[in-house]
Amino acid sequence: MNPFWEPSVNISFRRRVSHWGEAEGPGADEGSPFLGRSLGVRQLWLTGLVMVVGLMILVGRVFSLQIMEGDAYRRLADGNRVKVETVFAPRGLFYDRFGRQLADNVPALSLALIPYNLPRDRGEQDRIIQEISVATNISDVQIRESWEDLLKKRGSSIDAHAIIKNIPLADGPRLRILASSWPGVEIISSPLRFYPAFSSGINSLSHILGYVGPMTEEDLLSPRENSSMSGVIGKNGLELFYEDILRGENARREVEINALGQEQQLLTEIAPTPGQNVWLTIDLDLQQVVEDALAAGLKRAGARRGVAVVMDPRDGSVIAMVSHPSFNANEFSRGLSVEEYESLQKNSDDPLFNRAVQGLYPSGSTIKPIIAAAALSEGLITASTKYLSTGGFRIGQSFFPDWKAGGHGWADVRLALAESINTFFYIIGGGYNDYQGLGIERINKYAHIFGLGDKTGVDLPNEAAGLVPTPAWKLETKKTPWYIGDTYHVAIGQGDVLVTPLQIANYTSAIANNGVLYQPHFLLETVSSEDGNRQRFRPVVKRQLLVEEKNLKIVREGMRQVVKSGSGRALSSLTLDIAGKTGTAEVGSRQPHAWFTGFAPFDSPQIVVTILLENAGEGSTYAVPVAKDILQWWALNRWEN
Repeated sequence: MNPFWEPSVNISFRRRVSHWGEAEGPGADEGSPFLGRSLGVRQLWLTGLVMVVGLMILVGRVFSLQIMEGDAYRRLADGNRVKVETVFAPRGLFYDRFGRQLADNVPALSLALIPYNLPRDRGEQDRIIQEISVATNISDVQIRESWEDLLKKRGSSIDAHAIIKNIPLADGPRLRILASSWPGVEIISSPLRFYPAFSSGINSLSHILGYVGPMTEEDLLSPRENSSMSGVIGKNGLELFYEDILRGENARREVEINALGQEQQLLTEIAPTPGQNVWLTIDLDLQQVVEDALAAGLKRAGARRGVAVVMDPRDGSVIAMVSHPSFNANEFSRGLSVEEYESLQKNSDDPLFNRAVQGLYPSGSTIKPIIAAAALSEGLITASTKYLSTGGFRIGQSFFPDWKAGGHGWADVRLALAESINTFFYIIGGGYNDYQGLGIERINKYAHIFGLGDKTGVDLPNEAAGLVPTPAWKLETKKTPWYIGDTYHVAIGQGDVLVTPLQIANYTSAIANNGVLYQPHFLLETVSSEDGNRQRFRPVVKRQLLVEEKNLKIVREGMRQVVKSGSGRALSSLTLDIAGKTGTAEVGSRQPHAWFTGFAPFDSPQIVVTILLENAGEGSTYAVPVAKDILQWWALNRWEN
């Protein structure tokens, strides 16, 4: 019989044994094989339980690694041999309304680092950084700063991140050969945004088109689909506003690499989907004319800052927009140095600021057509109502003057617009003696109907809303009550009234087209880069003005008299019949802002022109000549007569 199955062996579970071959206690058999130290039943159960639990933990971990986290670890393993690159989609292009290209993508080279493949040995890092510095003529200190900053932010990334951009194409072959001995370093090709018009000196497009720049950590806080830190994104202007249309869809390229990070073979490659091309309402020729006319007007006035907006009142499209001074967006594409960017920011004329949609100015007399339309609509006056202007009047201790000493005599609403008679608008705005004027509530109501105090909704970022003050606003902001003088000031566009030049152009368009307030826009249509499919933009009507046609007709006739016999008569020599309104907005002790806004032809308006010259002087003296240069060119080259 096998001694392992003898009773003495089974009983040995209750005995203690010291080691193999040395049994202790009663019943030990000299000839029986040694079993080792025996365990009690309780100890045996505990041992078994520990083994079962350990086995379960082991099985669970294997399951987790193989099944639950298998994909993640496989990706990490693949990262050692497969490099995944983002293939950036070509960015959509901009064209003007006649198909002239305003933005392009040109090939450019960058030196990029792949953080995951970079050596961690300090000596090896120093060697590569020094060799890159010699090869690119860039400071090794600057390269190391970029290197360490990238490792801090993206230490495990397997994507390429550019640290040196705009490398000359001719240097590409030489640098690619050198990069083969630099683990984690690549020379990559990526498109550079280029704006051809700026090379021709039309810098004013910068405020319209904007510019692009590399994505930052801030951009990734609100990530966009198919974006990565290596890509570019619209930073301002239409580049930012239409980012989702222009960007397209990036793709992936997978390449097998060796231990040194060198490419061995292409595994997969998917072509990206290009962004859509965008056709704009801008007329490039007219943009150049407007830029030159504004620059000449500023020079005549000895002023440095100004705005010109040209719109089509039939659909709200912006045909030209100039904010002076401006900047060259191509410099942002290539990458500004810290010193260059600080120089732009510290410039007292603020060339990065788009005055057309962000600048806030007292409207001056350009608000008077709105006040006239409101008084006519409320039945406070008719076309034949007249008031006497004697040079101004006094309320208590305050005197409210006309601009003309001795006054303008008896005047109806048409003459009041033509000669910009303050007394007439004081009376219909705030009342006088027994006559009750509109009052600030109704002035505010009609100002908002015509779009003042609200954003126009133009397709540009960071638009300002402006301000039409109210008694509640004044009490909250200035801690003082509202006086009748405040209403008088608002009625002539002074005091706390603030508008943007685009708002003035847009309300002028609504008067010209007989009562339709459009949402201004630059988008004409989008065109697919793949199949050429075109999507035409449909103009957006913000509101049909709550002003009867007969009342708008009277206002237009008054604006026509501005040109025929009033403050804008310098325009009467043109072949076009023009209507408009001048304005001179007081700004403390400085020179006033010069305004003009108008439309043409009078009977069938096709164009609106609004001019603002900061701290230039009289609107009739300095803003009107700028409008004249623009309208004269337009009449010869674009008038559909």
